[in-house]
Amino acid sequence: MTTSDDIARLVKEASASIKSDLKGAVAKLELAYAGARELGDTEASAVVAEELARAWARRKSAARSMYYASKSTELTPERKAAWNTLAKTCELVATRTQAEAKQRRARALYRAAAAAFKKAASLTKDPEDKRWLLELAGDAARQAKPPATA
Repeated sequence: MTTSDDIARLVKEASASIKSDLKGAVAKLELAYAGARELGDTEASAVVAEELARAWARRKSAARSMYYASKSTELTPERKAAWNTLAKTCELVATRTQAEAKQRRARALYRAAAAAFKKAASLTKDPEDKRWLLELAGDAARQAKPPATA
């Protein structure tokens, strides 16, 4: 049986080794996520899911990164950090989508990023943070617009 101390230890170890041993860090985070789910701790599950989203993005696995980012928002819909992670993950995947045939997908990802940034802005009380998040949402929304045809 996994304890919350084990989960915290695994996340800490993974964070320390993510730059030098990405594969090992992902394995530790997956173990921590499974432990948090086993315990039924939604907050811990959401935090570990955010870390997994970032780690899988580093490994350039868009599908897994998006899965964990969206899972984090499902588990804790009122956490600003979860929405921020989802928005950044959507933007990152969209910027990596370069093929001409996949530009509709990239625009959809930018729209999702804009919506996630707006949701994160609605969850903050800090006016400067809110302004910044709304600015990011506007930038993502502009990227989501199809190119003007001549």
